[in-house]
Parts: sequence; C-alpha cells; structure tokens
Amino acid sequence: MKLKLIVLALSGSIALVGCGGGGGGGSGSGSTPSASNPGTTTPTGTTPTTGGTSGTGGSTGGTGGSTGGTGGSTGGTGGSTGGTGGTGGGTGGTGGTGGGTGGTGGTSDPSTDPNALQLTVPDPTYAAGSIELSAYNALNKTRSTYGVGLLAQSALLDTASQNHSTYLNARLQAGDYNAVGHAEISTNTGYTGVTPADRIAYAKYSASQTGENLTSIEATDGVTSDPGVVSIETLLSGPYHRFSLLDPFRDVGFAHSSIRLPNQTGIQNTVVISVGIAKAAQGQLPANGWVGVWPADQATGVLYSSVGESPNPIPSNNGRCAGYPVSLQVKPNVTLTTTAFTLVEAATNTAVNVQLSTQATDANPTFARANAAYIMPVAPLKLSTTYTAHFVGSQNGTAIDKTWSFTTRADNVKAIYACNPS
Repeated sequence: MKLKLIVLALSGSIALVGCGGGGGGGSGSGSTPSASNPGTTTPTGTTPTTGGTSGTGGSTGGTGGSTGGTGGSTGGTGGSTGGTGGTGGGTGGTGGTGGGTGGTGGTSDPSTDPNALQLTVPDPTYAAGSIELSAYNALNKTRSTYGVGLLAQSALLDTASQNHSTYLNARLQAGDYNAVGHAEISTNTGYTGVTPADRIAYAKYSASQTGENLTSIEATDGVTSDPGVVSIETLLSGPYHRFSLLDPFRDVGFAHSSIRLPNQTGIQNTVVISVGIAKAAQGQLPANGWVGVWPADQATGVLYSSVGESPNPIPSNNGRCAGYPVSLQVKPNVTLTTTAFTLVEAATNTAVNVQLSTQATDANPTFARANAAYIMPVAPLKLSTTYTAHFVGSQNGTAIDKTWSFTTRADNVKAIYACNPS
C-alpha cells in the first residue's frame, strides 16, 4: 500500500516587548518519509516571504531566528512546500508522551506582565470526538507539560485553517500532490490567500504574528488510530517542528479534512493548524531561568523514532531511520551554551550514539536556535526502555546541570511512523 505523509510548518515574524524580553524566530520544515527512506530530500532554496518550493517527494523549509535586545525580539520567517510520500506502512495506534515535568521555572503575573503565560483558556467548542478536538487537546497537553502556556481556540483561526484544508483536499482530489503545502494559487478552487498570513487576514484575524503547521497522513483501513493525536506526535518527532509548535503564540485554530485517493487502502487525513498573536496582544513567555525539556521528565509512551524531517536534521544518516530527538530549550532571547549533552540506557548506563545539534553545529544553520540544543539518536530507540538524558551548559552565563529520564512506548508502530524500533 502507498503511504502519503506530508509534514509542514511555517511561522511569521514576531516582535515581543514588555517584561522578560522577546521571542524566538519561527522555523519551517516539511518531510516526505517512506518506510525505507524517511525524510531524505534536500531543500532547493528558501524564499522567506512565501516559503520555499520543491519537487515531488521533497520540501523546502524557511528561515528562522531571533535578534536580541532587552524587552523584545524579531523572529524569522519560514515556509515549505511538501511533496508526496514514498511506499510504507499504514497508520497504527495512537500513543505518545505521557506525564512528567517538562519546563522548570516560575510564571509571571498576567495582571502586570503582558508576556505572562496563559495557564487557563476557555473550553474549546470543537465537537466531542472530533479530530480537531483531539489535536487541540494533544497540543495543549504538550505545551502545559513543557511550560510555555496554553493556546486559546480562535474561531477566526479555525476559519483560516478550514479554508486551507478545503483547498488542500481539492488539490489532492485533482492529483496535484505537490501543491499540498503552505502556498495557494489564485486560479485554484478554494483560494483565500497565497500565504498563511494572507489567509489568516482573509479570515479577519488581525495579527502581529502568524504561523501554520499541517500534516497529511493516510490512515489505513482496519488500523485503529486518532489522526489528531498522530498529527501532533508526528510534528513533535522532528526538532524543527517541535520548536515551532512550542513558540510563544496565544491563539490557535484547527481544521481537518479527509479524502480517499486512488490506490490507497485508507483515508488521507489532512490537519491544518493556524496559530497567531493578536495585534493588541504580546507573546507568552516563561519566566527568567526557565528550562524546558522534551521528552518530559518521567514521560512514558515516548515514540522511539523520528518520523523524518526536511531539511533532514541528521543528514549523516543518509535517510536511515533515526531515534526520537531529545531537546533542551531556554527562554527565547536567551543564549544557551552547551558543554555536554548525552543519552544512556538507564538500566545499564550504556551510552546511546547521538548527534548533538546546537546553533553552532546544526546541519541546517537557518533552522538553528540560539536558545535550544537537541540530540538525535543515530538509530531508533528500543521499546519499553528507560533512557536518561544529561545536559551540562549555561544560559547567559548561569550554569545548567540537568538530568531527566523517560520511557519509550511498548508497541511497534512502523505502520504509522515508518520505522522499526532498535
């Protein structure tokens, strides 16, 4: 059977002012993994205004970054256009990370700090049992655990997401798989704007920053899965997408569309996530000294592999399946210095072979962040195994020596994530 899997993220610029400094830049990336060769395509270039382009089976990410300065920052832009996936498995069960403590550090007072975290938001109005609701809950659970604040549902961003989801479904129906990305063409059915920012403005959400993430994944008939959870877990399995989902946005809108394509043995589920900060608001930021880690400390059910990203965060693997990335991040606009970052099997203290990526060493410099570091296991992790991560470094000269542990899931989900465990 043929698996089509497209993963894309794009964030616009941001300028945050007020207590505690500014926000980091956005990151954009796309992936088209197959069962035997996930996420191996190379981007052809970047165009920060509208996102990059690529041929079949590939995508081009945008740029990301931030500029410092007390009380504010300006992020970069990002974009990507996905291609079609290769041959692989179907869609397996749900699962993902569970429990544990993600970020450390205090929170700010929302009555005095315009950058304070949203610790509560109104209940969403998505239909019970809907894919939109499951994706919303999965994303906010992750953000709460990580310590970066919740996203509030915006009906206007829902509209922007639905408009683009409808457009993408029409392109899939027409067999125009290369058009499944962030850009729309004005002559195509369902057009509401070239870029995510255009479409969000068309939906009448007035924004100081906008962003968009999307996945398009086939769910095989007879295989139990939740496309909303699968979408978020897929995005979190790549470091560039992960950091994008955890950026300082305040509002979010979800939409889902589905279609059965020729020669598929399941339904193609497309999930579009529009995010924004309203023009009158400012981004939510953790307190000074915050340290966020993912997977969270004591998390269980963690995915054992990366689904695959483009650009590929570990090109030295030559397309072979890599392990689930382990990351550490400090407050945006703070510089993280990394001295050591390791991963071992907790029971035996056996070292895991990893690639360390920092702002100075990331294989894709335009996606590197000054406030983050991550390690990519060269091979997928083992099932039902507890791992211990250890980071030594500093943030703006203040020492960090952090150790945390997590346990991988018990089941092989190659059918959805295209990789076997070790």
